[in-house]
Order: sequence, then structure tokens, then C-alpha cells
Amino acid sequence: MAAPPSSDYYDVLGVARTATPEDLKQAYRKLAMQYHPDRNPGDPHAEARFKQINEAYQVLSDAGRRGHYDRFGRMPEGMRPPDFSDMSEIFESVFGDLLGTLGTFGRPKKPIGKDIAVDVEITLVEAAKGCEKTVEYERWTLCESCAGRGAVTGTTVDPCSACNGRGEVRFQQGFFRVARTCGRCDGRGTIPREPCKTCAGAGVVKKNERLAVSIPAGVEDGSTRTVRGYGDAARGSNSVGDLELRIHIAAHPLFTRDGHDLHCTVPVSFPQAVLGGMIEVPTIEGKVRMRLPAGTQPGQELRLRAKGMPRFGGYASGDQIVTIQLEVPTELTPEQVKIVETLAQSMNEEMHPQRRTFLEKLRALFE
Repeated sequence: MAAPPSSDYYDVLGVARTATPEDLKQAYRKLAMQYHPDRNPGDPHAEARFKQINEAYQVLSDAGRRGHYDRFGRMPEGMRPPDFSDMSEIFESVFGDLLGTLGTFGRPKKPIGKDIAVDVEITLVEAAKGCEKTVEYERWTLCESCAGRGAVTGTTVDPCSACNGRGEVRFQQGFFRVARTCGRCDGRGTIPREPCKTCAGAGVVKKNERLAVSIPAGVEDGSTRTVRGYGDAARGSNSVGDLELRIHIAAHPLFTRDGHDLHCTVPVSFPQAVLGGMIEVPTIEGKVRMRLPAGTQPGQELRLRAKGMPRFGGYASGDQIVTIQLEVPTELTPEQVKIVETLAQSMNEEMHPQRRTFLEKLRALFE
């Protein structure tokens, strides 16, 4: 039944015209519980009010319909008043998180196939280049012998006596009638007279699955990939869940990842750091030669453009950040010691600006 012409949907729900979606839901919950027919048996006023509340919420909870109503003060052209089925869907969407599947006006729902999560470990190189992996897991599939009916081919199935063929049983919970999947028939609504010998009447069987899946280049650690239709098949319906691949990238001995950039540390000798020159640097694609500037300092970072991880979708790549580590020898021959001593004597503070600055700060601290 449509709301009377003089009624305003905002007034029906008792909210302001600036009400948020959450405000609308809270107001609807309160009023729907107050005027629900189960709480007011035999009261036509309560039933009419309940329908009016549902119609108001159906319009105002839809952004497009609400916009039309705000502009013109009426329901959009062509929109039919909600029937009991529509109200059940609205009522369940709002109260489902509190009371489960409500069955006061609802239609029996067929079982839904469940998703399966499988962990897949790949190397950093595989993540950079993309790869194909074979995953092995176990899942429920429709029985091929009976095509999922649970009964021997050619035999009949009877309505389940526990739920009268509905696939769900209903019971009173406070002033609501609540529906739950029937435990005897698992929601199918039928019981086979002669159960299939392959699946023992279940309609589904366990199967070891072996599936080759493609991992795209640039995938990140912890990301997921979904393969549609490779999850568990539901008993008593054609619904099949999905396979969710959870990607884990193993640690690399040389590289660490920061988004699309890669980081690595390269040791160089004192002469290399002082004189500079060409050095070999590892990248995810192999070794490359990089110019080391003369006077390179320990911890200095040098950048190799486009040598990092590819961006997902193939659009360019990140960079590789090379951190220079100065390697100090621990074992020297007597001749090498003399050479180093001679070098040290020939150097003064002017050749070590960082040390000079440090000493100046030190002197200022204790003056």
C-alpha cells in the first residue's frame, strides 16, 4: 500500500531531511520492530504502518530515488509500491546482522557455495616477471554420477519431512519468526528415495584439484587473486564458490622491496670510494655496471632508474636504490700497514670536512 498523499517519507521515519544513510537505518530498525505484524497480531493499523515504514525506507535508502523524491516530493515514475517480498529483502538487509536470516515473509534460500583460500608462495624474481604456479587443494564438487541430485539416476526424491520441502525450518525468536537452513536436508528441501552410491545422497563429493594459475608481474606481498568458480559447490544447488589465492613473496637475500622500488646494499673498498669508477651492481634482471662518483661516502644512496619492480598492469617500473657500504679490511700485511700510515700522515683536517665539523661541534660543547 502506497503512503497517503499527505504523508512525508521523512516524517514517516521520524528523521530530518539531512539524515544520513545510517540515521535512516537506525530509524527504520526502531519503527519496524515496533510495528512488525508478529508483535501486533491482528492489528490492521500496525500492518498498514509497517508497510508505510518499509515504503519510506525503500525510497530514502536508494540515492537515486531519494534525490527524485527530494526534488519532486513523490515516488519516481514507474516505481511500484513494495510487496511483501520486497519488504522481506529490505527487512533482512537491515536486521540480518542482528537476527540472522529472517523468514517472516522470506522465500527459502538455496545454499551458497563457499570460497576457498589457498596460500601461494613465490620468489621476488617471480613477482617481478610474473609466473605460472600450480596449486593443489581439496574442494567439494557436484557429483557426476547423479548430477548433484543426490539420488540414483531415474529415481525420485521426496520432500523433506523436517521442513516440508522448504529447505529451512522456522521458529519463534521473541516477536520474530526466524528461518534457519534445515539440518536434515541441508537446505535442499528434498530427500532421495534411493541415495546415490557415489556421494551417499549428498549431491557433492570431495575432489583433489590441481590448477595452473597465472600470477601477474608486479604483484605485491599479501595481495589476493580470485579464480571464479573453483571453490566449494553447495549441496542442493548449482552455486559454486571461488578460489582465493593469497600471495606471499619470500624474502630475497639481496633485495628488499618498498612499493615499486628495490633496495640493496653494495660494499666497496676505500680506494673505490675515494677514486670512484665503474662497479658491478646486482639487479632483479641481472648484473649491471654503475658509475661510482669519486669521494662517495658510506651510506650514500645511488639510484638506478627503472630497475625496480614493474608496476601492476605493466606501466613502467620503480627504481633500485643502491646503498654504499664502505668495507674496512681487518687483516693487512706489514707493508700495507706502512702505506696506510703514510697516507694518514699526509692527510689533514681539510681533507676530512665531516670530521672537522664534528670536532668543531665537540669543542663548542665543552667550552
